[in-house]
Amino acid sequence: MNSIKIIKLVKANLVRIKIHKLLGVFANVFIYTGYLLKMSKWIDQNNSQLQTDDFYNSKVRHGERINLYQFVSDLYELKNDPISYIEFGVGRGNSLRWWTSQNDSKSSKFWAFDTFEGLPEKYGAYDVGTFSLGGKFPDIDDARISFEKGLFQDSLLPVIKDIDFTKKVIVHMDGDLHPSTIFPFSILYPHLKEGDIILFDEFGVPAEEFRAFDDMLRAFYIKLKPIGAINNYLQVAFEITSIKSLAHLPKK
Repeated sequence: MNSIKIIKLVKANLVRIKIHKLLGVFANVFIYTGYLLKMSKWIDQNNSQLQTDDFYNSKVRHGERINLYQFVSDLYELKNDPISYIEFGVGRGNSLRWWTSQNDSKSSKFWAFDTFEGLPEKYGAYDVGTFSLGGKFPDIDDARISFEKGLFQDSLLPVIKDIDFTKKVIVHMDGDLHPSTIFPFSILYPHLKEGDIILFDEFGVPAEEFRAFDDMLRAFYIKLKPIGAINNYLQVAFEITSIKSLAHLPKK
């Protein structure tokens, strides 16, 4: 009996004995552990490429993520350049506020996607509705910002035609959840280009944003160069070094 037949037989019998009743309670633990192993391997193989990294840091300070933003801005000289900044998961607007204050170009545009009503589903120890602003936008006085309220699958598609992808694009993934990360990327993918930047705010959460990152590399023809990390790889910045999609093919 070859290996394929053995695998099929074992799988069929595991379903037959209803393995979910024996081990189902551990399903999320298995998933988390699997992606933790993959994340640890990725860090081990890629940390030498990082141009800034605070690992190991015994005290994670979320507020220090702006140090990573500053590094990226300085590295690519973004202060005066027109950019298209696209943020998924705005919350109180701390990241958005920083980028609008640091970029002086009047031609820049900032797209801010959020429900502004908190998490749409449970996220680890955080319940549905955590991080809610009561449906209100954060108080940031900048006419270059376009606030887009709603779930990403509802709010992104109607406006994507209005986003200028010819400019340097900064994508800030801060939706926390796996689906809130993989969905917007799958929509943006045909429009992104080499040199654009992707920031993950919860990269160090194995079964959520890291899982989405892993899915991105497996499902799309894209290569990402890690630039910098902070807070023990909780926040990580990447540059797109190679990307292929139908949108990038020469038009006949």
